[in-house]
Amino acid sequence: MESASTPPIFRTADRPADPVARFEQPSDVFEALFQSIQGGEKHVRPPLALTPDSPFLPFIEIGYALRACLRDPARRDYLLQRLRPHLGVIIGTLPTSILPHGMLPDGAPLPGWRALEDIGDAELHAWLIQDGGLIYGEMQRYELDNYFDAIAPLIRPGGVMVDLGSGLGKVVMSAALTLPFTRCIGVELLGYRHRMAQERLRQLLALAQQGLASLPAPLAPETPLTLPVGAPATGRHLHDLAARIAFIESDMFKVDVRGASLVFLYSTCFGPLMDALGEKLARELPVGALVSTTTYALKHPAFQLVHYFPAGTVAWTNVMVYQRSGPLASLTPAETAALYQPDPVAWEARVRRDFDAMDLATKAAATIYAP
Repeated sequence: MESASTPPIFRTADRPADPVARFEQPSDVFEALFQSIQGGEKHVRPPLALTPDSPFLPFIEIGYALRACLRDPARRDYLLQRLRPHLGVIIGTLPTSILPHGMLPDGAPLPGWRALEDIGDAELHAWLIQDGGLIYGEMQRYELDNYFDAIAPLIRPGGVMVDLGSGLGKVVMSAALTLPFTRCIGVELLGYRHRMAQERLRQLLALAQQGLASLPAPLAPETPLTLPVGAPATGRHLHDLAARIAFIESDMFKVDVRGASLVFLYSTCFGPLMDALGEKLARELPVGALVSTTTYALKHPAFQLVHYFPAGTVAWTNVMVYQRSGPLASLTPAETAALYQPDPVAWEARVRRDFDAMDLATKAAATIYAP
C-alpha cells in the first residue's frame, strides 16, 4: 500500500553549486564528488559501430531500411503503414534512431541487407522496442537528492543496489556516496556508455583520494561520518568507494540480480519491456527486495507498491517504489497489455508535420552549401 506518512517537501531545482576550492571537512569531499558526476545528459552520442563483429548489425540493418523510407518522400506513406500497428512501442513520434540525431551510422547498406518490404512485423516490433531502450536520459541532481531522501527510510545498512540501464553511471555513483550500500552495480548494454561510466568512476576515485588527502585532519576508516541523507556511517564509506562500485557491460536481461536489495530502473523509455522486466525480477529477487521505476508501473503481482510519487514531486515524471512479496507459485500471472496506445490520426498528423520540417531543413541546407 502507498505510504500514509506526511508527504515531504521536495526540491524543485538544483541549488547553486560553487566549485569546491578547499577540502576542509568530509562534506567538502562529498560535494566535490557529486559535482564531478553531473551533466551526463549532454554527452555526445557516437554512432553504433558498423563492423563485422558489432552486436548491433541486425539493428542497423532494419534501421537502414526504415531510414531509407524516411528519406524518400515517395516511400513515406509505406513507412507510416508499417509503423502504424506498432504505435504502442514507439517512444515519441518517429523512431529515434532513424532521425538525424539518432545513433545509426552514415553510409550505404551492406551487401545483402533487406529493404523494409522484406522485413516482417515481428522483427520490426522487436526493433522498435530496442530503439526505445537506446534513448538516453538521466535524473537531475536535485531529483536524485529527492529520490534518495524518499527511499532512505527503506534502506538498511549493507545490501546491494543494481541499476539496470545505468548509462554513464550517475545513479550508481550517487547511490554509493549517499546511501549505506555494501555494493552499487551498474549494468549497461552500450559499450561507449559503459566505457564513459568507467572513466567517470576513475575520475571520481582520483578526486576522492585527493580530497581525503587534503583534509586538515585525516579521516580514519573508523571515524564517525554522516551520510548526505543523514544516516550514520564511518570514514570507510569514502575510503572504500573503489570496492563498492562496479560497472558491467551487458544486456540487463542476461545479468542475474539475485543478490540485489534495490533494483533501480530509469524506465521512462522501457515501456514495452516492463512486462518482461517484471517477470525477470519476480523470479530472481528475494522477498523484501525493492524495485523502483519511473513513468511506467511494475504490474507483476509479485510486487506490492509501497510508495508512489506523482510527476512534479520527486522528479519530472512519476516515481514508483515496489517491494517483492509472496511466493510465485501462489500468484496469478499478470495480464500482458499495451502500456499506452497513441491515437493513430493524431500521430500521423504529427509525423507529417515532422516530414515537412525535415524537408524545409534539407532545402535550407542545400541552399547554404550550394556552389
